[in-house]
Amino acid sequence: MDDSKWERYGAAAGVLFVVLVVVGALIGGSPPSPDDSVRKIASYYEDHTAAIKTGAFLTGLGSLAFLWFLGSLWGTLRRSDDTRRLATIAVAGGIVGLITAVTAFALNATVAIAIDSTGATASVNPKFIYLLSGVIGGMGNFGIAALVIAVGVASLRTKVFPEALGWASLVIALGWIVGGLVVVTDSGFPFIVGFITFLLWLIWVLVISFFLFRPHEEAAPATPAAASTP
Repeated sequence: MDDSKWERYGAAAGVLFVVLVVVGALIGGSPPSPDDSVRKIASYYEDHTAAIKTGAFLTGLGSLAFLWFLGSLWGTLRRSDDTRRLATIAVAGGIVGLITAVTAFALNATVAIAIDSTGATASVNPKFIYLLSGVIGGMGNFGIAALVIAVGVASLRTKVFPEALGWASLVIALGWIVGGLVVVTDSGFPFIVGFITFLLWLIWVLVISFFLFRPHEEAAPATPAAASTP
């Protein structure tokens, strides 16, 4: 099977990843803000135990699709000698983001399982776990930012993806970095910025998947700097 077919499977995996993530998020309802009270966060866990556990399972399935998507993205970026290093950076950043996201969901699922076992949150501090999951997920923001920046720079250098997508990628990366402020504060601002950026990033994944599905064209080499004249 040639690489183009595998890349199309990777494009389909990107779409599947977005679908699983969106479904997992919708069934969980609106999550509390990190600065909400312990009681409100505890109520969220108690009222959504099944949804939280299901969302964690769907995220696990989505991680498989995301890895396949990353593999196809890596294969596309490494075709040009000018973007091979960027291909490695992109995949490494994506894996960092994936590991932290899966860990954050696992923490929330642990609270949901504990509630099912004890009938209450007395055995755990729900706000502590909620903040811990948010901080771990927030650290992953920087990995996803690296992924998006690498793709953006590759697009601007070689036009492997449209130049407009390259600039949009840099803007989305900035949003991920601002959202990463959840690691230093429980203010709702970085939480909201991160959530909006996350939605934009899902659209970004769909757009990248669309271009991966199309028959590829050879990426243009980076334009060399003009030689100075004596």
